Amino acid sequence: MQTVPNIPGIPVRDDRALKDKVAQLLDMKKYKFPGAQPVSFGSEQLNELQREDYFVAEKSDGVRCLALLSVDEEKRPKVYLFDRKSNFHVVDNIRFPIPQDPNFRKCLTDTIIDGELVLDKEPDGTTQLRFLLFDCLVIMKKILTSRDLMKRLGYLKNDVIRPHQNMLKKNPDMAKYMPFQVAFKEQQFTYHLDTVFNQIIPALKHGNDGLIFTSVNAPYSLGTCDKMIKWKPANENSIDFKIHLKFPGSSLPGVLDYTATPRIDLLVWQGEDKYRYFDQLGITDNEWKRTFGAIPIKKLEGRIIECNYDPEIQERYDLPSPWRFMRFRDDKPDGNHQSTVDKVLCSIRDGVSKDELIEKIPRIRDAWFERKKKREE
Repeated sequence: MQTVPNIPGIPVRDDRALKDKVAQLLDMKKYKFPGAQPVSFGSEQLNELQREDYFVAEKSDGVRCLALLSVDEEKRPKVYLFDRKSNFHVVDNIRFPIPQDPNFRKCLTDTIIDGELVLDKEPDGTTQLRFLLFDCLVIMKKILTSRDLMKRLGYLKNDVIRPHQNMLKKNPDMAKYMPFQVAFKEQQFTYHLDTVFNQIIPALKHGNDGLIFTSVNAPYSLGTCDKMIKWKPANENSIDFKIHLKFPGSSLPGVLDYTATPRIDLLVWQGEDKYRYFDQLGITDNEWKRTFGAIPIKKLEGRIIECNYDPEIQERYDLPSPWRFMRFRDDKPDGNHQSTVDKVLCSIRDGVSKDELIEKIPRIRDAWFERKKKREE
């Protein structure tokens, strides 16, 4: 699995004003992380793709971030990135000018955009941090969340990305100092799934762990969104757990053996500060030494990790559990809630394979064109 990037910029220690700003722009009574969260894929969602128009995009292996485009106390343009832990970072040397300003002096303010930071590996072996944008929640105080995806993407492309790209075309030296590049995350209609599988994903410069389907006509949901669906291959279905280490006893009474491989319990978040035991991590002694052994125990205990479900590996190595370590999720304050875990488990039991998705393409295509024909009549 490729390296997941860190959020660039300087952490904002006192972010209360920024959270209040986000809540105000989105007309929220109280701040919470506003990013839409997808539900897991099952057989019912397979039928949903035939009943309704959806876009599909590759699910990048990166860090989900929203950006607040604002101004500081001296009215200077500022870009703030914030993640699911609601940690805000102020980023310098990047500008998002307003449309139709030939001098690119005026920048967007009171704007919130949605995207993902990825670390692309270039052909020459270097890496490039990119912010892939895929939605727009607010543009210059205008709330867009009630509008459909097509309209939101129109604002994103025309009012955010295009002026930024035009600025760089006329001022190419600016790119040297930018902390990341900005790009639109390409999305296809669902009946082009074969193109996504066969052309887009193989050509990616960053990691991928599935697909994201987003309803063309649905509004943007602040929080869990039934009209945003994530699909993963069977062995990529994952859950974020909090871990608890249990070391075996040593030859001395009452003394634990911290040189041995511990049992790693996986805990599921129940809300507030409550967690419940779920299972053990399936791990070998060599994997413990290679992945965890050099990390101080105090920095491991209670950490959030992402685990995928792989019963084949469990059987092959006679592991205590099919849940396998993927990566640390230090960008998240808690593991997945019990409700999310239940949905993922349901998705595993009721999973849809890549072949089943591809087999459905002709029906999805026929249904899409039939709806298009009715709209034009």
